[in-house]
Amino acid sequence: MKIKYQVSLLVLLLSLGAVSGKSDERSIALTGLPSPSTVPEVSSPAQAPFPDVCIPGVPGRDDCCLWQIQRRADGKREAKFGNVYKCDMGPHRRGEMIITMSLKFPGTVCDQQDIPANNSKLEAKGTVIRRDDQYAYFSGEFTITDPGGKVSFKGHIETTDRLGSHQMFFNCEKCNPISHFEGWLVGRGEGVFSHHTLRALLVARGTVPSPSVVSTPMTGSLTGTLIKCP
Repeated sequence: MKIKYQVSLLVLLLSLGAVSGKSDERSIALTGLPSPSTVPEVSSPAQAPFPDVCIPGVPGRDDCCLWQIQRRADGKREAKFGNVYKCDMGPHRRGEMIITMSLKFPGTVCDQQDIPANNSKLEAKGTVIRRDDQYAYFSGEFTITDPGGKVSFKGHIETTDRLGSHQMFFNCEKCNPISHFEGWLVGRGEGVFSHHTLRALLVARGTVPSPSVVSTPMTGSLTGTLIKCP
């Protein structure tokens, strides 16, 4: 009896295996795909090369207050570039750039608040990518310090050279103006300004530095919104 029981159990297990195999074959015949138990794992896609950037947001429920601010910006840009490499639009170079500028009250009706203070200093450090035709993109972190050297704001800044935002209508400017760059910045207040955020556009005259001219002057305006939340 014991031998018959073992033989019967073996036959049952073999039968179940055969049924399972036929089930897989039937699944492939009907759908063209193996059953879920035999589907190979799909490899995850390659990670994108672009790092995340953290900028301060605005509270969703607080009663925040707004001011328009405007500052005259005068300063310079300094860059050091690496080796040239080829792209579809011609030779490119990548480097490190520093932007320094003084921020002064313009005395216009577009300026509604004295934050950041008159004669504050903005300094930004980051990466610049430059084409031989002076089209260039910069991304970095900035700080604004008051005349006493105390930090007022910190945040992220981006600029693009030979890029205009008014060329589509009324022939205000070319699509690739020479000696012109524009950008934006978003910052969080520090210290006594911890309940403030600054979000502004930068429009300026100036050419991007090159491998042979490492420092170039710039002058323009910083116009945007100062927000205070409780």
